[in-house]
Amino acid sequence: MARVQCVEVECKSALNRVQGMPFKWSVNPYSGCAHSCHYCYARAYYARAEHGNPDRDFETRIYVKRNMPAVLDRELGRRGWTGEQVALGTATDCYQPIEGRYRLTRALLEVLLAHRNAVGLVTKAPLVLRDLDLWSALAHVTKVRVYLTITTLDPAVWRQVEPGTPNPRRRLDAVRRLNEAGVPAGVLLAPILPGITDSEASIEAVAAGAAAHGAVSFGASALRLAPGVREHYLGFVAAAWPELLPRYERAYRGINAPEEYVRRVNERVDRLRARYGFARDAMRDRALIPPAAASAESGGSARGPQLALPLG
Repeated sequence: MARVQCVEVECKSALNRVQGMPFKWSVNPYSGCAHSCHYCYARAYYARAEHGNPDRDFETRIYVKRNMPAVLDRELGRRGWTGEQVALGTATDCYQPIEGRYRLTRALLEVLLAHRNAVGLVTKAPLVLRDLDLWSALAHVTKVRVYLTITTLDPAVWRQVEPGTPNPRRRLDAVRRLNEAGVPAGVLLAPILPGITDSEASIEAVAAGAAAHGAVSFGASALRLAPGVREHYLGFVAAAWPELLPRYERAYRGINAPEEYVRRVNERVDRLRARYGFARDAMRDRALIPPAAASAESGGSARGPQLALPLG
């Protein structure tokens, strides 16, 4: 892994309004992520913020918003704030390795606890257990939900697609320990990578692991390739799975995979969710984009051939 440069900056606001998700507000203490996931949608946000090249700088130049806890405290104290759920780390993982040094996420949790504000989190890092005391305290006074993202339990695939992340089995252990402490924690298999992690066996391995470790939910969604993400990811596929590249290029004419492919992936996930006793989870609703919306989101361009990326 390349050496990480931390760039300390001051932020003017902490709360960021979000659309099209089960929550309306997010807080991101860092921009860029050393987890280096090749599919990460946050590369697009990094480019939009003009922080650098999302292909080269995203995982090596991390922006640290050092004053964010104080800014969040001020914003949550404003008249008119109703305590709506705040999602931590939606643009990059707020428990990535530099959190061990800066401890901004812990400071943000302290602010949220002081205001008894509802909070959610998506992370790939067992470092979340460092703050188990705060998560447990929050769960006693407000609505809390933690999701550990696990895309695969295959060690070879894991090391290729997300080389800077902790072992997925350690993430499953974190799910178990969070729930044992009274902190509701689930598993997200997001994104499902066509031709790589979309087989029945691959998805079932994650679902079975989630159930065995007491996850309260299991959600999944298919890969989306926004501008800035697409270029990096297809370059990765060309190097790691060159035989899949033509299929990806045909199928991903826009942001989304072919409609029929998404439908079949969702059916497969639903069968496995039922098999392992999971109810429907709100975090997955965003993946079920109506056909009209999917067409608009892709800029109206024609979709690739149906099932150009067949399920394995």
